[in-house]
Amino acid sequence: MKTRMLVFALATALMGLIAFSAGALAAKPPGAGNGGDGTADPPDLGDLIILYRDEYGVPILTVDGCQQPIAAGPFDGCETTPDGKCLVPVDPVTCAVGAGFDSYTQEVDFGRINEARSPDDVFEAQLEDVVVKLATADCISLDPAGRLVASTVLTGEEEDQVLTSAIDSPLQNLAIYRQLLMTGYLGSESAPLVLPGITLDMAARALGAAADKTGEANVDLVAYLNQIMGLTETGVTTVLGPPICIDVKEEVMGVVQMVEKCFLDYGSYGYDRMANFASLPDPAYIPTEDPEPGVFEYLTEVLPLTDPVTFYIDQDLITTAAFADEPGYLEGNIGGFAQAVDDTRAVIEFMHSHPIPLDYATELVCEASGETGYDLSISDVSGLQVPARMVAGTEGREFTVAITNLGPDTAEGTVTVTAVTPDNVSIPGFPREYLFSDLAGGENESWTESFVIDLGYATTVTWTATIVAEFDVNPGNNSVSASTVVKVTSGGGHP
Repeated sequence: MKTRMLVFALATALMGLIAFSAGALAAKPPGAGNGGDGTADPPDLGDLIILYRDEYGVPILTVDGCQQPIAAGPFDGCETTPDGKCLVPVDPVTCAVGAGFDSYTQEVDFGRINEARSPDDVFEAQLEDVVVKLATADCISLDPAGRLVASTVLTGEEEDQVLTSAIDSPLQNLAIYRQLLMTGYLGSESAPLVLPGITLDMAARALGAAADKTGEANVDLVAYLNQIMGLTETGVTTVLGPPICIDVKEEVMGVVQMVEKCFLDYGSYGYDRMANFASLPDPAYIPTEDPEPGVFEYLTEVLPLTDPVTFYIDQDLITTAAFADEPGYLEGNIGGFAQAVDDTRAVIEFMHSHPIPLDYATELVCEASGETGYDLSISDVSGLQVPARMVAGTEGREFTVAITNLGPDTAEGTVTVTAVTPDNVSIPGFPREYLFSDLAGGENESWTESFVIDLGYATTVTWTATIVAEFDVNPGNNSVSASTVVKVTSGGGHP
């Protein structure tokens, strides 16, 4: 592999600054459900501690139906698992941890993945941002850790510039994980985005990108996360098929009872660390002259240390630099999935601890797609403004409809405004259609017009403004509705 020598007078300080941990805990909003509509009470998951589980991630119960915590360390007389781990004793009646053994339990550290407790509307908004970013990119690729990267080519007078943006937001990656498990795709069902890689590998990588860089992703974290996000609830379908459900005895709201717990079935999933990273980044682009799959670059020191410290950019196999060629867990199922999650996290941590200085990184190869794409929007707050109340026959009343092009390309299309009564009678003069063209990214356009409503009876008019544009990548924000209560001056109900 090739290396490039660089000397930095402040290199020691640089290496101190680049090592960090992002472990902020996100509290669950009051009244928010587990990835639900934000109104349901969260299920009682009990203490989220490491449990004795089978190869599917399903807890192995005592004869009394209790879950069995794995002890943090050995103690005299402990019952052990086949692989030699101590089990924390539990009360056979209540299933509570035995007296004096609380300190032996191990809490699962969610770190920033705790944001999974956000309600559905948060995930939907984050997912929308991701889809728009990917759909309007010239290239979609995977970085050495497996994160999705959106690249856009900016055409300049002298040479084109490639702007790249990895999706590294915890919420956005959690939204990707959730969507891929539920549907198997990103974007719309009729026109899903074409993504590199396999669906479950992509889901694992997204979850790894959401995790704390200095934390650990394990089977317990994955199993609990699926419950928190509502993926194991009755009526929820995933690409993994029917869940595995068991009855567990535990205390719920002060009452000991049998509770059904369900777990996603990762039995069809297989993972091989060496094969996974041999296909990353995708496409390969390092080294520039002859890109090799499985190779990335990172900043490292020349030893013995000099004054000033000499650093160089090393180009090496991902598995060699980040894992010392250790194969990791190879048995698949949820254990393999958790390994895939943690491997992505580990490589991200390595990259953040060994960052390439600005302007020295090998440039990702991307060519302009030549395809047009943009995101048109009508605000559900101000995109359609109509009078809340009016008197029938009143002259000079106005409505306003406004649209925004969120970019990146210039847009053209139509806006249609309809106005109908509850029994689907259109107001005379409607629908009205407005054409727009050459609407650049970041620009707005609006139309204000007068109208008269005089049907001879009191009614409520429902207005709807809808954008239609051929290359709009996000039609979900293209329509908004409002209403007007129409009164008459002298009685007069519906004829």
